[in-house]
Amino acid sequence: MKNFTSVLKSLILLTAILQTDIGFSQSAASYNITFTSVWENETVDPVNGNSTAAIPGNAHWSNLVGATHNSNYTLVEMGTLASTGVKNVAETGNNTALMMEVMNEINFTGNANQWLQESFSPFHNISTATLSNIVVTSEFPLLSLVSMIAPSPDWMIAVNSIHLRAGGSWANEIVIPLFPYDAGTDSGTMYTSANMPTSPSPEPISDLINQGPFNAKPIGTLTITLNQVLSVDDQAITKVLLSPNPSNGLITISTTNANILKTASVFDVLGKQVFAYSKTDRDSNSSIDLSHLNKGIYLVRLQLDNGSLSTKRLVLN
Repeated sequence: MKNFTSVLKSLILLTAILQTDIGFSQSAASYNITFTSVWENETVDPVNGNSTAAIPGNAHWSNLVGATHNSNYTLVEMGTLASTGVKNVAETGNNTALMMEVMNEINFTGNANQWLQESFSPFHNISTATLSNIVVTSEFPLLSLVSMIAPSPDWMIAVNSIHLRAGGSWANEIVIPLFPYDAGTDSGTMYTSANMPTSPSPEPISDLINQGPFNAKPIGTLTITLNQVLSVDDQAITKVLLSPNPSNGLITISTTNANILKTASVFDVLGKQVFAYSKTDRDSNSSIDLSHLNKGIYLVRLQLDNGSLSTKRLVLN
């Protein structure tokens, strides 16, 4: 599979520059999201083996990709037709079209919050991919992911709109056994079948349980683990201001003298921490230089002396 990391980085930067109105909610949480495969011939592994055919020598997974979003967007869903982006992932492991679909939801419809992407290691049928410290907000609490089972005609693993804040509180852990899916765009029946576009038109996404080279066992497990809740409702937080915003990188965080800033953590649009600050004096104003960061939109998590947390949106230009 080709590596689209350089393309991803440039598009992410462009997205951050174009975004002008992202509303982050009053609650956010950090998660680790890990998919661990058990894709193996049932003869080799009688307990977990899920393939009735030999595993190809070049078996591997494409990047684990997806998005956090709200209920107005569906990235992938069984029983519906695959989008061009999902088709490309399932057939070739190419993420570009799906990434552009998600970016459209971020930039224009406001239904998605961030694009997610992580490679597998090792390059093998038995492998793992972990999205670490992904910041999820209560405005975009749904998680969707997809990865190609490679080589294959159009087979993949996928999860659709997993709710990380069902019932109004952040889930501590979600463990989901995943099964292989057919994207419905290629009619091949074995791992190395020649390209055979489904004719006369694509079919809906379907599961491959007891179909083709698969039995009824899962092909892996997705584990979603809460790291920490990053912010709580504003009513429980002592007033804290971040200015100027937008900024050229030099910002001031202002609090009351009775409850000063303790730490500040800055996250990019992919949920990765890019800066950390710990206060060492008792001044109610804290000056921070973020001019080394790329232009774009960031989340700034602020922790005060009393333990209260707040997450602010910051635009650097």
